[in-house]
Amino acid sequence: MSPYVLYSVFVVIFGLFITGESKLRYPEINFPSLDPLYYKYGIIVFNSGEINAEVILSDTTATGLSRANFYDVRTHFLDNNFRLEIDVLVPQIIIEGEVKLNGTLGGIFRIADKAHFNVTADDVKATWDLTGRVVNDTWTVEHVRVLPTIKKLKVYFDDLFHGNKQFNDLAIIFVNEFWPALYRVMLPLTSNVWDPWLTGIVNNIFLNIPFSELFP
Repeated sequence: MSPYVLYSVFVVIFGLFITGESKLRYPEINFPSLDPLYYKYGIIVFNSGEINAEVILSDTTATGLSRANFYDVRTHFLDNNFRLEIDVLVPQIIIEGEVKLNGTLGGIFRIADKAHFNVTADDVKATWDLTGRVVNDTWTVEHVRVLPTIKKLKVYFDDLFHGNKQFNDLAIIFVNEFWPALYRVMLPLTSNVWDPWLTGIVNNIFLNIPFSELFP
């Protein structure tokens, strides 16, 4: 398949699921909304110089994927192992939900509380790296690796210090000042947590549509 045809096929498929038209064309597929994208619950444990904490996210939504720009799509197929790489740029993603944190941040702030949070990330660039095996004209995705880069990040949380607004404001200032270092620590572990969740989402497509139909 030529790169242009592959790109066109992927954009059409992604568009169907973003707009909801996939329910008309593929009614058998139980596919969640991609914008907003909902994350019910997840636990991540960080142990590093910057972050030593258990972080629990719940009822989290991310909006902005409908404005994604795809600028390259690549495939690799060898011995029934199929790999799909999608280069994407999202102008802005807004994430909000509930966070419960127990640990220390930056070796300064001791936190053991929960709060509502929101994050605004600008110019989010990533390669969506999907790998798996093709058997009987069905592609089963086994991993989805995503390691986004971000140009600008702004974080807010309403109360992580038992009502102590001064500490909460200082923590917000600290996170927004030093987010690049914190992000570098968090990203690999966060990506590992995303992997099975994202894999489950995309397999709602690939397990229900023949491989030869998706990639003619």
